[in-house]
Formats: sequence, structure tokens, C-alpha cells
Amino acid sequence: MATDDDDILTGPVPAPEAEASPSERMRAKAFAELVDKTLAGRTPPPALSADDRALLEVATVIRAASGNVELPAAKRSALVEDALRQAIGGTAPATSGVVPISRARRRWVPWAISGASTAVAVAAVLVLWLRTPSSPTPLPPQARSLDALIGPIDREHAADAASRIDTIFADRLDSYRESLGRAP
Repeated sequence: MATDDDDILTGPVPAPEAEASPSERMRAKAFAELVDKTLAGRTPPPALSADDRALLEVATVIRAASGNVELPAAKRSALVEDALRQAIGGTAPATSGVVPISRARRRWVPWAISGASTAVAVAAVLVLWLRTPSSPTPLPPQARSLDALIGPIDREHAADAASRIDTIFADRLDSYRESLGRAP
């Protein structure tokens, strides 16, 4: 049965110089084996806690960033040989992992991509340049002007902006509803 002591996030924090408990040692050993297996190329188990998965991803990133990961010499030399053979016109074996590119595609694919992206950019510029600017939507004929709705504002009522805004909003909402044919 799992206790609160087994959870590293909600359990009590041990003193810095305290000896590791048996459950901590067991958890550390199991996680170390999991990291070793993952870095050796095996797939981690699908039923893994989110914390363990995050720690495992961090361990993998640290290992990859350290630069100590290399292909075996035979695999590395086979890939280089296949790539060089393909570059001078030969064909790479189907099992090499190098994707063959035909000479005809090598010539026109970059030009086609740059031509298509240029055409899209030109079309976007033309659309922005030639479009007619939209005019602001006029108020419905039923809306009253603000001067008629609010009137002059006296100094003693200058701080009552919230009530004036509420009045303006209600008036605009009523005129919008009227323009749709719905009475307030």
C-alpha cells in the first residue's frame, strides 16, 4: 500500500544530510534502470507517470546534448558510402536509409518552390494594395446623436461617466434591435 511518504512531490522533505530511505533507494534504482534501458535504445513502458516521463525526457536531452552519442562505425561508414555513391550518380541500396533523389528533381524542385513562394507573396501584396478599404458601418437611422442623448455635462456630474456610458450602450443596443426588427 502506497503511503504519502512514497510520493516525492507531496511527501515530507528529508534533511539535506539525511540517509536515503529504502523506498528512495528502490525508486532511484528502478529509475536508473529505466534511464539506462531508454538510452540503450529500448522503448520506455507506456504506463509511466508524468513525472517519470518528464525526468526521462530530460535525461535523454542531456545525453544527446553532451555529444557522446555516435552511430556504430559500420553503420556510419555505410551511410556515408551510400550518400557519396548517390551523389556521383549511383543508386543507394533500399536498406541504407538514404532517400534517393533523381537528377531531374534536383534541378527543378528548388526553382519550383521558390517560384511558388514568390507567386504567393506577389498575390498577397496585390490583394493588400488593390483592395478597396471598407467604410465604417454607419449607425442605424434610429440611433440618436450623443449630444441629443446625453446633453451638456455639468461640472458636478463630470465623474458620472459610468452612467453616461450605460445610457449610450442601452441606446445603441435598442437601435440595433430595432434595425433587426425586434423591439426591446
